[in-house]
Amino acid sequence: MIETGSLEVMADALLSTTAAILVGAALLEAVIPWPSHLRLSAVTPLLTRLGHKVHRPDGSPGQQMQAGLLAMLVVWLPCAAGLWSLRNLALSEPLFDLLFLLLMIESRPLRELAHATRSLATQETLSLARLQAAPWLKRETGKLSAMGIAKAVSESCALRLVGQWAGPMLGYALAGVQGALLWRLTQLMNQGWSMKEPAFGYFGRAASALYQGLNAPTILLLGLPLLLPRIRQTTQLLRSGAIWPYPAIGMLLTLLADKCRIRLGGPRYYQGTLQRWPVLGSGNDPDGESPRQVLNILQAMGWGWLMLALLVTVVGLFHG
Repeated sequence: MIETGSLEVMADALLSTTAAILVGAALLEAVIPWPSHLRLSAVTPLLTRLGHKVHRPDGSPGQQMQAGLLAMLVVWLPCAAGLWSLRNLALSEPLFDLLFLLLMIESRPLRELAHATRSLATQETLSLARLQAAPWLKRETGKLSAMGIAKAVSESCALRLVGQWAGPMLGYALAGVQGALLWRLTQLMNQGWSMKEPAFGYFGRAASALYQGLNAPTILLLGLPLLLPRIRQTTQLLRSGAIWPYPAIGMLLTLLADKCRIRLGGPRYYQGTLQRWPVLGSGNDPDGESPRQVLNILQAMGWGWLMLALLVTVVGLFHG
């Protein structure tokens, strides 16, 4: 029989583990209604202004890419040094990690966006749906139909959940608070210096390359439970996703489209230019319910990995 004192010691030990901190931060983020101006994504316009000041439009492509790489270091190094200093001063490192990770992750705004799209993506409220979606999308929304809004928001919700929820948590699991910071800052810089904007076509390449590289293991973990039931279709699904401009996210979107039985991708306008992207999936056109369905599936995969990590941690403590 385990003594009460031993249980208390084990409980204290469990609360300071990586798995418990991850689960605690995810639970708190899901229920705490942070104001939009206090969310980390609020710094994206500041990064965009920084990019416009730093990059040289008249420079060669090589010079612009070098400027983009230097800008990444200018953003990352002071933040990393400040985080290291603050953590060393913290009275409780697990509590500091929990609060810091809570600041790094964002899924609640995406659920609110999906809920709003479900309500507004109709012919009667199409103009409101376009206004609601515009801040979240790089593409032009003025010509989007109700189906186009549902498709664009579904893709955006999937992309952003990987970058601003699952990614920072995986970064923390692999490299602590510095890993979470690297994952999230890279996502923010990729948004602020998006290559879809002509001004950042070369300047944003370094941030985009790093972001795609960091996304790959996150997408692998999220997509694996979706791929296993379709193991016989692996080659076909992966080949379909690989033709996407960003293959890793293309493969994940293909799995989501197949799971939800909808079509994603297709033509879209960026800065007045029509771009014909591949069509992913062979189901029906998305509707107002699709963004929420995509989010629920991805978050279920994420929560599954979190619960598995917590279970393995608890078993390890009991047997340790």
